[in-house]
This record gives sequence, structure tokens and C-alpha cells, in this order.
Amino acid sequence: MAIFKIIFTPTLLILVISISTVFSADQPKTASLRVDGLACPFCAYGLEKKLKKVDGVEKLEIKINEGIVILHFKEGAKIDESLIAKKVKEAGFTPGKFEVDGKSKQEKKETNEHKITLNVDGMSCDGCVSRVKVALSKIDCVQDVEVSLSDKKVTFTCTKGKTDPGQFVDAVEELGFKAEVANN
Repeated sequence: MAIFKIIFTPTLLILVISISTVFSADQPKTASLRVDGLACPFCAYGLEKKLKKVDGVEKLEIKINEGIVILHFKEGAKIDESLIAKKVKEAGFTPGKFEVDGKSKQEKKETNEHKITLNVDGMSCDGCVSRVKVALSKIDCVQDVEVSLSDKKVTFTCTKGKTDPGQFVDAVEELGFKAEVANN
């Protein structure tokens, strides 16, 4: 019986440690997100207030010069990429590449995702560009907004199949610019 205890106890201990390591390895603890539009500490503070409201966020770091936000989560917390992207948009910024524990997540692209280009007249500076970008980014299906001041064009991806392009034109025209859907 003593030999059984000598062999069984260490084997059981190794098994328990192995199982706990496997289960804890599946729990992501950090996520990083590229955020376009961060320019100053005030911007970072506004974004921080929004992201701290996400369940499970223990602390966060904002690297203004790099446009990166690093979120540290509590043990076992679920990381909801869409909720985090929504909070970033609510703060007036454009979410970009999302990584969990240093690994880029391959997003499943919807089959009805498509590019839209708008011709926009009246933009005269980087402030105008920023306002257009923020306004379009607030629309749920809009991603990857690119504004060219010199070409007077805005290009973005829409993730909904049947979408009225008029809503995009209206969002830009509400800012005081003239907009129309370009012939793609």
C-alpha cells in the first residue's frame, strides 16, 4: 500500500496540474485593438471611459502615438470583440485590427459585404476628413472608412447586403457637405 501512495500521489498531482493548465490556457487575458483617430490625451480619456464599462475589463493601456489600446481582462472573462468595437465607435473613433493574446482573429466575412464609394464635395481640411469618417463609422454596418481629401472620395465596407445608400449620403450631407454614391 505504501508503494501505491508513492506512485499514485505524484501521478495524481501531475494530472491535476496538467488539466488546470489546459483549462486556464483557453482563457484569453489580453486583447489589443488598433484605434484610428486617437490624437491627444483628451481623446484617450474619452475612449478609456467607454471601454472601462465593458464587462471583464480589469485595466487598459492606451498608446496614443501608436493608436493601440491594450485591454487586460479578469480571469475567465469573455472577450466580446463586437461590443468593444461598438464602444470604440461610440467614443467617436474607428476600430481596426483586433488581436487576442497576440493572435489576430480571422473574422468571418459575411458573403454580402461590399465596398461603397461616395464622391464628397466641400471638404477642405483634415478636420473635415475626420468629421466625415466619424459620422460614417457610427453607422452599424460601416467598417474600414478611408477618406481622401485630394480625390474628394470616401470608401468604406458595408457588411449588410441590402442597404439604402441614401443613409450614407444623408450622414455626410448632415455635416454640410455635398455627397453622392460613385459609380463603382
